[in-house]
Amino acid sequence: MQVIPVKTRIILPEDNFIDVLLNAIDESGLELKDNDILGVAETPLGTTEGRVVSLSEIEPSEDAKKLARKYELQPEIAELVIEEADDILGGIPHVLLTIKNNTLMANAGVDKSNSPPGHASLLPLNPRASADRLRNEVKSRLGITIGVLLIDSRTQPLRLGNIGMALGVSGFRPVVDERGHKDLFGNVMRITRRAIADNLASACTAVMGETNESIPAAIVRDAPVEFVDQSFDSAEMWIPPSECMYMAIFSQWRKHQTS
Repeated sequence: MQVIPVKTRIILPEDNFIDVLLNAIDESGLELKDNDILGVAETPLGTTEGRVVSLSEIEPSEDAKKLARKYELQPEIAELVIEEADDILGGIPHVLLTIKNNTLMANAGVDKSNSPPGHASLLPLNPRASADRLRNEVKSRLGITIGVLLIDSRTQPLRLGNIGMALGVSGFRPVVDERGHKDLFGNVMRITRRAIADNLASACTAVMGETNESIPAAIVRDAPVEFVDQSFDSAEMWIPPSECMYMAIFSQWRKHQTS
């Protein structure tokens, strides 16, 4: 499997994302081929989808001001997190732990990095639709069928550093269910599923970087995936909190602490 970074100029709100990306691929001597997967960072894509906001236009609520004081946040950022999050579980200085689209993440995806000064980026409104749109645009322009992977970064419990996470997928199955299969010694798998899309997202993140690299996308070639004419979002990549080892245990611990 190959993971090939695609370097572009800085992407601006008025840009067409696919225009910039295809021009960069052409100018660098690369090409997209049938059954490639295009991994795309959510911030530059969201920039072209109107998902960058000016903090000067945000009026913090009293709840936002309280969160800001408690967790050392900019009040405008706290307000955006309140608006974007499905649930706020708590936090540490400068970061709130939230649930958005069935996924644990920091600050509900609200991020000032790689945004102009005085601005913050938000996650795409509909990652699945965004992935579909990019896949269809490539098909229309180049006549090839690819997969598309919309990527965010996340932290893992008790692990240092960020990894990639799939927000939306189009053209291939994001999860492989290994339950019922046997291992090398004949043991039947009972709970194992492979997070194919998340693993590919991490591979892309490794070559894209997260600071000033200006690499908003990567081409994944010869990936071990099942290509399908479907798209997927977090609904196909989540488990309910009651089945999650982390969430279930901490929920029990919190109940014990307050009882």
